[in-house]
Amino acid sequence: MTRPRKLLLLPLLLAFAACSNGSDNDGEDRPPLDLAFTASPIDLDGIAARYAEDVRYGAAERNVLDVFLPDDCEGPTPLVIYIHGGGFTGGDKDSLEGGVVRSFLQACVAHAAINYTLLRVPSEEEGTASAVAQGGVLTSLKDAARALQFLRYHFESLNIDPERVALYGGSAGAGASLWLGNHDDMADADSADPVLRESTRVSAVGALATQSTYDLLRWEEILLPVTEPLAPILGGTDVPTIAAFLGQTNYLLTFLGVGSVADIYSDENAAYRADVDLLGLMDAGDAPIYVHNFDTGLGNPLDMFLHHALHALAVKARADEVGLECVAYSEEPDYPLEDPSGETLDAFLIRHLR
Repeated sequence: MTRPRKLLLLPLLLAFAACSNGSDNDGEDRPPLDLAFTASPIDLDGIAARYAEDVRYGAAERNVLDVFLPDDCEGPTPLVIYIHGGGFTGGDKDSLEGGVVRSFLQACVAHAAINYTLLRVPSEEEGTASAVAQGGVLTSLKDAARALQFLRYHFESLNIDPERVALYGGSAGAGASLWLGNHDDMADADSADPVLRESTRVSAVGALATQSTYDLLRWEEILLPVTEPLAPILGGTDVPTIAAFLGQTNYLLTFLGVGSVADIYSDENAAYRADVDLLGLMDAGDAPIYVHNFDTGLGNPLDMFLHHALHALAVKARADEVGLECVAYSEEPDYPLEDPSGETLDAFLIRHLR
């Protein structure tokens, strides 16, 4: 007697459901994550949560993270990950704001903060060989991706929902969050490392004082409204010329992983820049974005170029172009931008995690 097709499919559907929680590692035994809980470095203001610091997620020296796990919550909780700023040459995971952390924990959202490998800008005397050897900004970005995958891999130990993960950060951390939010999934199903088989896709991204793209040559067009009037002083509007004026040529080379300005224009570096082009990577299927840039003023020219409101406007314009949700704010008087919702960073991320 022939069995009904629906009954034949039922075991397959049940098996698929059992293996579908956002992981390519389902079905294999995962070693428990050994967490040593200690006192919180911030005042939790009565919120029940446990804190573990310097949890190692990779082999590199700065591959460590801190995690807050809320108690008294029903079922696995969502997770938000903080990525610190510092131009990829400085900063630390302990720069997080206590009020934001408390807001997430109060909403039963776990909170992690990560460190990642920093770039070291060589001096003029050292030359630029080490700029190439460090691998450019992708070295830091891939650390952030691994931290995300590590936390997903250990979802059971952390009692988190691997399908509900968001990212946020300031400056370099903002750009790293956007890169992960916009990049195609970097899960490697064939990797011998089970952590690298995890997905890198997320539910939402928050970017404060962000850069718009790490294809730095695109900054010429984005920042033209502020650089063109200054061109006689700067010597031009292209990024290598501005970097030379600011004494940041070696930083530019280190960031892009090349040994000379001429190498930036090579086919090889064009492919590299495309892989870190936050705007070019963006499409309608990516994580919704919250972006907020502030008034940088004129006191620090480098700060103005790195964090100008025009970067936030470029992110918003691209999101609108591809049809991606973007709540955006700019406090630059000449380039104001305010979302009618008035939504805050934490409220935005929590909304997309619930």
